[in-house]
Amino acid sequence: MKKLSFRFALVLALSICLTLTAAACGSKNTDTNNGKNSGSTSTEQQTVTFWSWVPTDVQAEKAIAAFEAANPNIKVDYWRGEQTDFQKKLQVAMAANEGPDLLGMQVGGMLNQYANTLEPIEALADTNWGTGWQDKFVKASIDQVRAKDGTMVALPLNLTGQEFVLYNKTIFDKLGITKVPATYEEWLSVNATIREKGNGIVPVAFGAKDIWHDVDMFVALSNQFAPGKIYEAEQGKVAWTDQAFVDTMTAWSKLFTDKVMQDGALGLSTYPDARDQYFYSGKAAMFLTGSWHAGFSLPGGEKDGTAIENDETGIFLLPQIGPNESKAVASVDTALSINKNSKNKEAAWKLLEFMTQGEGQQIMADFIQGSPAKIGIEIKSLDQFKFESEREAIKTVNDAIENAVGKRLLDYPELTNAIGVAMQDVAAGKSIETSLKDIQKVSDGIDRK
Repeated sequence: MKKLSFRFALVLALSICLTLTAAACGSKNTDTNNGKNSGSTSTEQQTVTFWSWVPTDVQAEKAIAAFEAANPNIKVDYWRGEQTDFQKKLQVAMAANEGPDLLGMQVGGMLNQYANTLEPIEALADTNWGTGWQDKFVKASIDQVRAKDGTMVALPLNLTGQEFVLYNKTIFDKLGITKVPATYEEWLSVNATIREKGNGIVPVAFGAKDIWHDVDMFVALSNQFAPGKIYEAEQGKVAWTDQAFVDTMTAWSKLFTDKVMQDGALGLSTYPDARDQYFYSGKAAMFLTGSWHAGFSLPGGEKDGTAIENDETGIFLLPQIGPNESKAVASVDTALSINKNSKNKEAAWKLLEFMTQGEGQQIMADFIQGSPAKIGIEIKSLDQFKFESEREAIKTVNDAIENAVGKRLLDYPELTNAIGVAMQDVAAGKSIETSLKDIQKVSDGIDRK
């Protein structure tokens, strides 16, 4: 009797177990990621925390709504702060192991600072996307999301590039200028026409007071003289006194002696001086800037309320000054990383995938928040622009960034500062040879390990 009771109890227990298992299977919804398990059943609501400075609140509202609609079992808790506030909050949280599941990341110094706390990405991408997935991203972006040891710890969200020239087509038309300059000689000719007929309009506004912008120009210019050599010099493999950089500094100096840059450029910042006091006020026909200005003429954008709000504007790439074709230099503006200590890694991956290769990438592109990191994105918001030249500007910028010659931002802040100071010195009349030696001294002191 004792034996029979045991068997009965065992059968009953197995029956209950099978019934519960079947019920669980029957109640589970189909996963929204092509059957891949998100790490929990659909009856469990997950919350993924996401911190960054991009997307903006307006952009995030649209992107997150679309993501949650496609992934009803995942809720996104998004916090946005300006970069300074974001980095302060992130530093404290990551040190206390209380960081977000998904976080915005700057390439270079910040990425290397946090690299050991970030989830390696390549294995996840290989599993979810298969081989060759790197080709889905703009070529200039994919190597920039690697740490010093070569580990990929982020994926690019968008890119920004230099050097571009924002121009007032209405002014060009009034002065009979029918073609944007593609060479240095054409640029000098256009500038001469503006000075002669423009009734005091400055040809080009440039904020040379800003080291960051001076260095952007140096990186772009150097790639016209010796494509890629600046990145070798950055790593200590080529001397900064190399002829390529002598030529680059010589070209930079000529921009001032040939009066391409406006008088007093060294005392002007890019923002607000060169932009607001010159270009937005209609006192300058051109403004040297980055790709992030491509959407400034969208309704409700920066252009609204300025003296040129009704003028037709456009963008062209920096003219060819050196012996090689002018090409943009581009860097990842915002990358996204998964916290290595996240308890929601699979859900965080879904959000990362959505933002970098899914619908989120299209949403960000339509807001013209930088240039898309994904290859082949077409901007659907172009019909919002008033003028054809403004629609064409988006294509100009995105095509240039997709075919960028190299990265825009250098990895070592002390080197960036040294190059910027040397450029300002050269523009003020200091010897090019001496200024390049100054850069070399700083470069020699960098620990690249």
